[in-house]
Amino acid sequence: MRPNNFDLIRLLAALQVVYCHTCWHLGITTGIGDPTLSNFIHWFPGVPIFFTISGFLISRSWERSDNWRDYATKRVLRIYPALWVQLAVGVLVATSFGTITPSIATSLSFGLWIIAQSTFVQVYNPAFMRGFGLGVLNGSLWTIPVELGFYVSLPILYVGFVNRVSRRWADFGLAALALASFAYWFQLSQYADPDSNWTKLQMVTPIPHLYMFLLGIMLQRNFESLRPLLENRIAFWFAGFSACMVLLNPWGPATLSSSPTSVLLARLLLAMTVLSFAFSWRSLSEFVLRGNDISYGVYLYHGLAINALVQLGWKHDSWHLGLVTLVTVVCAILSWWLIESPAVSMKVHKTGFDQQPPPASIALETNSSSIEVERNAA
Repeated sequence: MRPNNFDLIRLLAALQVVYCHTCWHLGITTGIGDPTLSNFIHWFPGVPIFFTISGFLISRSWERSDNWRDYATKRVLRIYPALWVQLAVGVLVATSFGTITPSIATSLSFGLWIIAQSTFVQVYNPAFMRGFGLGVLNGSLWTIPVELGFYVSLPILYVGFVNRVSRRWADFGLAALALASFAYWFQLSQYADPDSNWTKLQMVTPIPHLYMFLLGIMLQRNFESLRPLLENRIAFWFAGFSACMVLLNPWGPATLSSSPTSVLLARLLLAMTVLSFAFSWRSLSEFVLRGNDISYGVYLYHGLAINALVQLGWKHDSWHLGLVTLVTVVCAILSWWLIESPAVSMKVHKTGFDQQPPPASIALETNSSSIEVERNAA
């Protein structure tokens, strides 16, 4: 599949999240936070883009893994080393502002919080953190348990269903499951009480977000058939997606459209646009990033940067967005160089992806594509 633009797309999606979170939490509504620009940037929601790309790449990773241990090792090495270092940095930041005191650091609640943040319960937020910044150390990490849920459900889905039926029935079943997940998500997003703890709990589980992940899986499984429609067709798909956004406004500046058909169409067009961009101008990502995949670091560190500015009382000025972005990107680069890249190298070495890949007849591309697919998988 190399070259492709997945690294660049994920970085742009992460920067979209940085922009939206920073403007919202710091109250930036002028200059670069002007509503006209903000509404356009909201056309490309980072989290659904992440989930779609994840479905595409992680399903490919599972299909090429030797066994479930191989698959699990790759996922752990990609997620946890950088997450643990981010947690240590966050604790240091909170301590420097006096939020974590020696008495808190030796308490049971602090120990439980560290365990939760280090594993898969990032949504746990004890009372001692509620006076720091936005009231939570890093609220963006709610997607970690969602993504981990995807990683666990994928082998179950393949072993229990996809590998047991024909390709046509597998695609039909995946599509039906995706529609059910979308209906669940739409119901929660449109009609449920957003301030209800029950609603919040449901929204941090994989089930309502599974439809974008499943869409990525289906696109990957049918990529060769879809290749002529996607490769070097970004102008076509971008025009179609833009027309949908202008005419239907499926997720306007404040709320979702009341039409689930409009929202579903927009999500489908967004996924196709993202995949088309991944395989158009295919050397663009390598030219811009030089192999540095810093999107995960951007996702991990921007919440800490926003919290620091909130704690300092720095709000409302456009330059604060630039400061948050600069600090985040610097931290992300260091995370990639010092933590993530070495972990990715271990992943490739341990799982045997430095060996000869399968024949071209069963690969998306030939030669070293398996290594490159795994380096893309997040």
